[in-house]
Amino acid sequence: MVDVLYSFVDINQRFDQLVFDPFYIRNLNMTFMMMKSFYDRMYSKNNHVFDKICKNVLPKIYHQINELIVEQNSMERVLHNINYPQLYSLALLDFSENVLFNHLTSNEILRKFLIEQIAHLKVDINYEPVEPSSETLAMMFALILSLCKQLIKLNFCKWFHRAIFCTFNLSPINFKSLTLTTLKMNVKSFDDCLYLLDGRLNCLSKLIIGIKIIADTSGTIDNTEKTA
Repeated sequence: MVDVLYSFVDINQRFDQLVFDPFYIRNLNMTFMMMKSFYDRMYSKNNHVFDKICKNVLPKIYHQINELIVEQNSMERVLHNINYPQLYSLALLDFSENVLFNHLTSNEILRKFLIEQIAHLKVDINYEPVEPSSETLAMMFALILSLCKQLIKLNFCKWFHRAIFCTFNLSPINFKSLTLTTLKMNVKSFDDCLYLLDGRLNCLSKLIIGIKIIADTSGTIDNTEKTA
């Protein structure tokens, strides 16, 4: 996306007017993806093009961006140098578990966006030989809900191929949201699904969930409270 956008910049004045017209440029995908198949995608960064985009393009369109997609190698450069006053949707793609957790706990600029602006959030943990800790995933999920005061829609972790499953059974984590209406995520067991529906997400009206193991529930989870 970004290399295509950059190729149209400074061709002539008319092209610049079209490229930077807020009617056309509201959503910005700052990823470089190589797609071997639908399920096998790899993100990388062309440093030369990326530097030019950050220097010559972002300063001209930052004020009109509503939706932004970044990956692990591009996020800090994209978010740290420019304010996005109209940004409400953010996708964090192909992040390692540890890197994302560190950003959520200590990256003040990212945390500020999450707290004050982001209503739609997508989080994509990348595939690693050692599967991310289910407990850490649960902690990140709870942290996101506590940070994002405006959050309406959350897509948490990969879907389908190489899916990563979250569980709350290992060490129950306290979380809640008064704003979330749509949630898409993977969990390990049906108990985890019930855990999400025990009233702590009381505005939730749409749940899209993948369950790794469907078996008898433990019967210890009170999910009698109604959601929206």
